[in-house]
Amino acid sequence: MKLPPYNPTFMFRNSEITRILDAISQGKSVLLTGIRRTGKTSVVKEVLYQQTEFSPVMYLDVQDYVSLDAFYRDILKEIPKSVIEKLSISLSKTHQIPDRLLNWVRGHIDQVEVAGNEVDFNPPDNSLSRYWETLVDQLATIISKHESSEIPVIGIDELPFMLENLLERDVPKEDLTVTLASLRKLRDSGLRIILAGSISMENLLDLNGIPHTVLGGLWRELIPPFTEDEARIYLQENLKGTFASSSPVLDLILQALPDYVPEFLEICARFLSSCTDIEACKASIENDVLPAIRRSFIHQFDERLNKNYTDDELDIAEQILDMIARGDKQGSRIDGSQLPKGYRKVLVKLQFDNFIMDGADFSQQFTLQLLRQWWSASRGIQ
Repeated sequence: MKLPPYNPTFMFRNSEITRILDAISQGKSVLLTGIRRTGKTSVVKEVLYQQTEFSPVMYLDVQDYVSLDAFYRDILKEIPKSVIEKLSISLSKTHQIPDRLLNWVRGHIDQVEVAGNEVDFNPPDNSLSRYWETLVDQLATIISKHESSEIPVIGIDELPFMLENLLERDVPKEDLTVTLASLRKLRDSGLRIILAGSISMENLLDLNGIPHTVLGGLWRELIPPFTEDEARIYLQENLKGTFASSSPVLDLILQALPDYVPEFLEICARFLSSCTDIEACKASIENDVLPAIRRSFIHQFDERLNKNYTDDELDIAEQILDMIARGDKQGSRIDGSQLPKGYRKVLVKLQFDNFIMDGADFSQQFTLQLLRQWWSASRGIQ
C-alpha cells in the first residue's frame, strides 16, 4: 500500500519522532501507545516520510481487517522483489508448501515488476495462514542477509483493533499468537515495523492468555495529548485569519476544554472559524464544541461498558470507576479489599478499553478528564 499524501498541518512531536527515528536507525521496531485521537497515526506517517531518505517505507491501516490471510498477503506485498525472488527459490527447495502457494509467490514477483498494478492478486484459499510459519522462517533468514537500506520500514496502524476483530469472529487465539510471534521473528531478522494502536496491546494479550514475549524487543513511545502551550499554537495556526484566533478567544477555548486532544482542537477550529465576536464564540463553545466533543468520545465508552462486560463485570467496573472518580484528579489507589475476588481482571479490561491508565505511585486515573467529568456526572459524584 502506498504512503498516504503528506500532511502539511502536522505539528509538534519532534522529540518523539527523533527517538523513533533513532530506534529505527539502530534496527529496532517501535510500539506507539496512547489514547485514541492523540495523533499516533500522524506520527507514524511523519516518521515514514522522514525515513524515505534512508530506506523504502510502507503504511498499512489494518483496523478493518477480518482475515489473517489478507493481513499476511499485504505484508508480503511490501517485501522487495529481490527478497521475494530468493524466497521463491528457498521455498522450492524445502518441499514444505504446496505447489499452488509456491506458484502464487512466484507470480507475486511478476506483480512487483509492474509499477502501480492495482490487480487484487490473492493467494489460494487460506494457504497463507496454514503455511505462514514456514514462509516466515525462510523470509526471516533471507531478510537477515540483506542491507537494511533495501528492507522497508512498515507502519502497521491499529493492529490491536485487527486482533480484536478477529477474536470477535472466533479466530483461535493460538492463530493470533502465531501472527504476533511471526512479526517478532521478522523484526528480529531486520524488518523494522512501527506498530500503533489505540487499545493496549499488553492488556489485549493478558485478557486472551497470549504471552507477552511476542512483544519483546520493541522500543515503546507514548504519544500524549498536547500541552496547553502546544494547544494554543495549534489553534492559532488552524484559526489563522479568523476572529477566534485572538488571545481572548483562545483563552476561552483552553479554559473550556477538558483535555488538549488534537481531535478536540480540530472540532474547535471547525465550529469557531466563523465566529465574529466574543459572545458568539462563547455560545458556540457551549452549544456546539463541547457537545460535539462529548458525542465523539463518550458514546464509544458507554457502548463498550454495555456491550463487552457481563453483569458481574459491569458491577465491579462501576465500583472501580466510582473509586477513581471520588479520588484526586492525578490518580487514586484501588482498594481491592472492598471489591469482589475477580476485580483484577476487570481492572485490566478497563485499562484495555482506555477508560483508565496507570497513574503515579501505583494509582489509577481516567485516561481523559472528559471521562472523569462524564462518569462523575452520570453517577452523581461531586
